[in-house]
Amino acid sequence: MKERKKAPLALPGDKLAVSEEFLPGMHTYDASGLIRALRAGSVVRDMKNMEISVQPAAEPELFRVDDWVTGQVEGSQANSANVHIFFLNGKPTYKDFSGMLSLRSLSGGGRGARRTTPVKPGDIVRCRVFSLVNGIIHLTIDEPDMGVVAALCGSCGRHLLKGNATKLKCDECGNVEERKLARDFGTTPIEP
Repeated sequence: MKERKKAPLALPGDKLAVSEEFLPGMHTYDASGLIRALRAGSVVRDMKNMEISVQPAAEPELFRVDDWVTGQVEGSQANSANVHIFFLNGKPTYKDFSGMLSLRSLSGGGRGARRTTPVKPGDIVRCRVFSLVNGIIHLTIDEPDMGVVAALCGSCGRHLLKGNATKLKCDECGNVEERKLARDFGTTPIEP
């Protein structure tokens, strides 16, 4: 039985080879004739092409347009809200990401129209990424599956229950609040 050899591990800056032996591949660089690791991971030697590279230990979490995220509203204004992102496409993200939720299309009619409050601080929301401009994750809740999935009462702090398509009611104090709700409001296990 042939014993399989484990690939050596490298940390950023580690010497992998000299440039006379191998060409620098993915996640490596040539520093004055020494090929060094750019990322942490397993060293891969391609003997056919005489190239050395590093297979990263973990791929970075990258947001893309049309991804969906779940997070908590940290602050809200008339046309936007800041969302602390906890989940990317249903998987936990262990890094500190925030996105800007656009509320312009949800704010209600024109002049003199009654203003609605699509989200409030503390709400747990599911959003779609619609743009990644200037390093900002731009979010929207315009789709039926997107919106508030869990919320607390603004008066007593208890969980709000769904009343109808846009209204929430508190069983404890009777307070009624309005939000832009996701279709599955109240059925997700995420707590605010």
